[in-house]
Amino acid sequence: MLNYEIGNEEDMEFIETELDLFNKKSRTVEQEEEYKRFTVVAKIDGQIVGGGVAYSSLYYIGYIDTLWVAEEYRGQAIGANILKLLEQELCEYGCEMCHLDTFDFQAPSFYQKNGYEIFGKLHHKKRNITEFFLKKDLEASIGKG
Repeated sequence: MLNYEIGNEEDMEFIETELDLFNKKSRTVEQEEEYKRFTVVAKIDGQIVGGGVAYSSLYYIGYIDTLWVAEEYRGQAIGANILKLLEQELCEYGCEMCHLDTFDFQAPSFYQKNGYEIFGKLHHKKRNITEFFLKKDLEASIGKG
């Protein structure tokens, strides 16, 4: 008899492993590392004042995961330079484009100023926040390594 229940960590790992096996059977993974991570940091006198994390997943699909700059250093192009270096790393690794998500209270306009295009958004009514999904063609903006 079919039964539905809330799963646990072990169930989650099983499901993710099965999907991973299906994906690999359906389409060969092209990257040497399934999830290649890139990190860029900005330091002043050895202290991190900003940084970013990006990764390329399975099929050279770039994703900007995290970008942060300390409040007192914002507005000095540190974030834009970190973003540019992450994009260069992704492009040199083989990613033709990348995507990211950000909230309305974070930085959608920052990303748009840096060449990203909004391709979707979700408004979360209960929290009154909007989540934006953006993309950028790295090959068109940076060119091949």
